[in-house]
Amino acid sequence: MINNKQFSPACKKLTGLLFLLGLALVLRAQTTPELSVDQVVERAYQRLTSYPDFGRWQALVVSSQASVDRHWQTEKVRRVTKWMKFDGGLVDEDILEAVEIEKGRTRDITEKYRQQRLERLNRVREEREKAEASDRQPDSGLTLRLEDLIPFSDKNRSRYDFRLKGESEVNGHPVYLVEARAREKKDFLFEGLFFISRDSYDLRRVEITPVKAPAFVREFLLEVDLDLWQERLVMRKIKMKIYGRFLFKSIRRLVEEDYLEYRPLD
Repeated sequence: MINNKQFSPACKKLTGLLFLLGLALVLRAQTTPELSVDQVVERAYQRLTSYPDFGRWQALVVSSQASVDRHWQTEKVRRVTKWMKFDGGLVDEDILEAVEIEKGRTRDITEKYRQQRLERLNRVREEREKAEASDRQPDSGLTLRLEDLIPFSDKNRSRYDFRLKGESEVNGHPVYLVEARAREKKDFLFEGLFFISRDSYDLRRVEITPVKAPAFVREFLLEVDLDLWQERLVMRKIKMKIYGRFLFKSIRRLVEEDYLEYRPLD
């Protein structure tokens, strides 16, 4: 016959452990209640709208664009170091250095690249001036707004289905992982994954693709890492994967941009 007294201390210890475990679960449920995806998106949107106007700024940027083969192996790289400047209108650029790297050889193309960028900026300015003179909005290719990339606004939210896919981590920050899928295929909208800080509801990363890409674009992926600078949301790193086909020519590009330093614009 089993002696009940022999197991009493063990039973009491097990009962105590189960009680503490249950208490811990109850306390956790009370301190970190589960949020719905609508609540997470709303809090992220409120955080986005709380940032002050960006004002005048400049950033030191290192940009690399790799031309790759059909196996996505690098053939040629163009690397540009520049100061990007924003003064409430178009972004301007001060090119510090531009080089091309191919088959182990490096070629300086700084002056050629400066001239190309200047010509492009002049065309963009002319288009903007024409749009303003005719009282119309500039083409979307000239001005991509934050709400085009992040569909959390009241206007855009009804166009998407949101899903909370769990939790993850970005650069050491715990985040909610939210998926957004467009209900209709429309131009200039993006869908994908949004990484939202669990602590502050700041957006830490987006991984998106166009809802409706042009016919010649076979693949376009955009990943942006975000951070706070002077209580403003800024880009820290951008990655793009581009595959396009026009007539009989295929184009594959891998683009990376690192925003190394932000400063107020003097």
